[in-house]
Amino acid sequence: MRFWNASRISPALIAGLTIILAGVLIGAPLLVLNGFPLTFDDTPGYLEPAFNILHRAAQPAWTPPPDLSPHGLPSSNIFFLRPFGYMLFLLPFAGGWGVWLIPLAQGILAAAVLRAALTAAAVPDRPGLFLGIAAVLGLTTSLSLHAATIMPDFLTGLVILLVYVVVVRWPALTAARRLLTVAALTGMIVSHLSHLAILGGMIVLLALWALWQDRAMLRSLGWGVLLPMVLAVGLLTGSNLLTAGRPVLSESSPVFLLARLIGDGPARDYLAEACRNRDYLLCNSLDTLARSAPGYVTSDYFLWHPDGARRRFGDQPRFVAEAAEIAHNTIASRPAAVATHGLANAAGQFVEVQPDDTLDDPVKPLTRRLFSRFPAPVYAAFDRSLQTQQRFPRDGLALVQDLSLSLGVLGLAALGLGRWRRVDGRVRMLILVIGLGLTLNAGVTGGLSAVHDRYQNRVIWLVPFAALVLLATARSRDPLPASQTGRIGSGQPTGWNTPPGMGTGTPVVAGRLSGSPSLLRTAR
Repeated sequence: MRFWNASRISPALIAGLTIILAGVLIGAPLLVLNGFPLTFDDTPGYLEPAFNILHRAAQPAWTPPPDLSPHGLPSSNIFFLRPFGYMLFLLPFAGGWGVWLIPLAQGILAAAVLRAALTAAAVPDRPGLFLGIAAVLGLTTSLSLHAATIMPDFLTGLVILLVYVVVVRWPALTAARRLLTVAALTGMIVSHLSHLAILGGMIVLLALWALWQDRAMLRSLGWGVLLPMVLAVGLLTGSNLLTAGRPVLSESSPVFLLARLIGDGPARDYLAEACRNRDYLLCNSLDTLARSAPGYVTSDYFLWHPDGARRRFGDQPRFVAEAAEIAHNTIASRPAAVATHGLANAAGQFVEVQPDDTLDDPVKPLTRRLFSRFPAPVYAAFDRSLQTQQRFPRDGLALVQDLSLSLGVLGLAALGLGRWRRVDGRVRMLILVIGLGLTLNAGVTGGLSAVHDRYQNRVIWLVPFAALVLLATARSRDPLPASQTGRIGSGQPTGWNTPPGMGTGTPVVAGRLSGSPSLLRTAR
């Protein structure tokens, strides 16, 4: 006797449950392996403000330390180093045991975007196939690492996939889904400033492609990508206006750009000349600007080392204003040198794809202090975790990810690049958008920060994902020839393995069957 009928289960309910299960497959593996959500040096900067909002008696994490600089008070802007978006995302989970749910929530969000991208690529809508793709990504790629870490870097690959969804499916989306897409992209932009630069580059390049191939795409880009960017710019500017009285995207951006230019060298050359007749704060530190230390390249030494310039002068207005002026003058006076270093950094960042080498570093005092404020069982779990004990299997994880990436590259070469003309246009567009995203991510992070593995590692999982999409669509049977389905937005699922000539005869337009074949007609 059957107690339920599968046909009566709501498709929306099945889809929702499948997304949740896929999210668990993505977010849970490394959470379980480590015994606690993974953390990074910046984790307290995001999680502690959320914790303090829920515990009003606690001293705010952004309370400035006693001023040790004779050059003025540091900035009082609570969003000086990091925008507010990811902090708001963490707010529901910052009360105690909820911290365990962060990797699962991040995995579910990733699963929802993956499903939207698979639908846009015309991958067969089968729960088992979707869960299989989620399991492969969750067990073998860098997506699982970033979904399990309390950091907003897991969002970068999702931003790229949402741009693809907009490009391919925007006209077919309902009004509700369009609003949801705009809201999701806006939230992802205000969670990490690099997303604004990456999306800006994608809009320019995809708009040029649209002018050449398909001008109808411009409307989708305008409403689906440009609108979220405008909204995000307004939110970021408004947050800084409210907290610091300055309508800027980020107060700290000039300092980070200057650090990059000092690390590369052009800013040091500029200061050596400018300090002959200028009185910059850095003029008394010219002999220390090239310093580095174990774990600190030159730009990171400038920003984060206790003896670095930023720590010495503090984030006070004069230092920030001079950083903007020095960066501007360096670029204006040495554009070729800046561009050469930027391209070299981007190329270096593009191939640096390993898991971050700090995964097994000693836990930072700020991180320990943060979790010591949580309930005792939560702190005990943090203290016993493999990462805190410096036993996290980073090398083994790197080996698995390298194998997955290698198979992904081989899959792309064999299934896609080798038979490019026979690949569905929607899948070709997926590969194009992912390629643009990987390149822009490397250019933005390499050009504005030091070259670190974690920046490209956060998006390199898109390569195995693209190979899985190629494999899934290659096995689908298609009633139309590939030559007729290469256009983006074609209504039929396609695959490059369609036998030549299939579908080239007279197409059939279905009528309502009532036992008489005369109700089926052909259209030429």
